[in-house]
Amino acid sequence: MKLHVLYGTETGTAEALCDDLKLAVEGRHDCSVEELDDVSPANLDGETFYILVSSTTGSGDVPSSAEGFYKALTREKPDLSHVRFAVFGLGDRTFGDTFAQGSEKIMAAMLDCHAVMVGERGIFDASSPSMPEDLALPWLEQVLGAREAV
Repeated sequence: MKLHVLYGTETGTAEALCDDLKLAVEGRHDCSVEELDDVSPANLDGETFYILVSSTTGSGDVPSSAEGFYKALTREKPDLSHVRFAVFGLGDRTFGDTFAQGSEKIMAAMLDCHAVMVGERGIFDASSPSMPEDLALPWLEQVLGAREAV
């Protein structure tokens, strides 16, 4: 399977996590990692499975490195009905109502463009004692299993 892991980050945590995800699938899948803003939503193809990883900034906003991608989704609303994707969010539950909303907003915009989400959105809470990869790696395996079953 061809995987494209796309991230939005402010501090680099999402980028580092994506590198870990790529390492986890090496040898089993053709995988690349790229910043969300380096990709146009209109260019997403149906042959690739997209893993979107996003942190949250400000008051539940998408990170600056994902703003262009998010705005293109919400303004241009490309038809992404051929696209399959999964979402993993990074946040801090101490921020209450805005916890992990960056990934939630990207997920909602993808769904609004008729992309098909595989699995549940994974979420990491930075206020927990775990590391992001402790949750993201098992989540990825579950999502990949669900994608292969489709």
